[in-house]
Amino acid sequence: EKINTNNLIFNSTPKITSKGFVNNYDFIIKNSNTNSKKSKINKENSDHYFAGLLQLNSNYPLIKKNQKYNYLLKPKLTLKLNPGHTKDLSKNDYKIDVSNIYNLDRISSNETLEGGISLTYGSDYIVSNRNNNQELLSFKFANNLRLKENEDLENNNQLGAKTSNFFGEVKYSPLSFFDATYNLSTANNLTDINYQNLITEISLNNFSTTLDYLRQEGEKNSYLLNKTSYKFNESNNLSFSTRENLKTDLTEFYNLIYQYKNDCLAASIEYQKDYYSDRDIKPKESIFFKLTVIPFG
Repeated sequence: EKINTNNLIFNSTPKITSKGFVNNYDFIIKNSNTNSKKSKINKENSDHYFAGLLQLNSNYPLIKKNQKYNYLLKPKLTLKLNPGHTKDLSKNDYKIDVSNIYNLDRISSNETLEGGISLTYGSDYIVSNRNNNQELLSFKFANNLRLKENEDLENNNQLGAKTSNFFGEVKYSPLSFFDATYNLSTANNLTDINYQNLITEISLNNFSTTLDYLRQEGEKNSYLLNKTSYKFNESNNLSFSTRENLKTDLTEFYNLIYQYKNDCLAASIEYQKDYYSDRDIKPKESIFFKLTVIPFG
């Protein structure tokens, strides 16, 4: 497979209307050229793709303040227009959530653009501390509507359907040393949950620990991951990580790392123990020493 892609991307400067709407527009022109033999994705021999996508963005920020907190409510709308077609991406897998669903090229393809007409809508609600501008609590949700189904887009997020998945995110940071983020994706029937990700992080003085829980529908990864580290001083730290596969109910690995670091070099001793999905295969263990020289300047 040989692929050559040229993109022309334009992002306009946002403008605020007299009514308080913040509007801007973006467009991308994509030219993709492929030359393939026996490819499972691209056409045989030479193929040329040329298309453009125009995106219109608008949001309406509403702010309320008191002595302690700022309250921000921001409804959002994004309209995508592309009269061209989409190459078949139905078997591809790409992640869509509230952070990238408004992106110009949200399908992250080098060879094609999202075809058709679609409208993405959603809203952000953020509570922040007025003294340090730290976000204490936030709720975000988004959904995509389409006039006609696009069967060439992947099915996991229902992005090609007339109504896509509903995407949500909740962040909670009540204390300076504690953060929790929960991402959720449900099917358009609002009952089937096909993606959940909960990340909690505690960072207190020289100690930090992160718990990452992920559950996905189907044959994809679902795991529970823990990373813990302790910093003795500016030069010495110890870290430990492990992950459990929730589908096979097996531990995948243990990693234990001690590192010494200064201005000139970083030296570490790493112990790794990897497990397998087959209980009859013995785990693999390794201990190695790693030295990194940091150049001056």
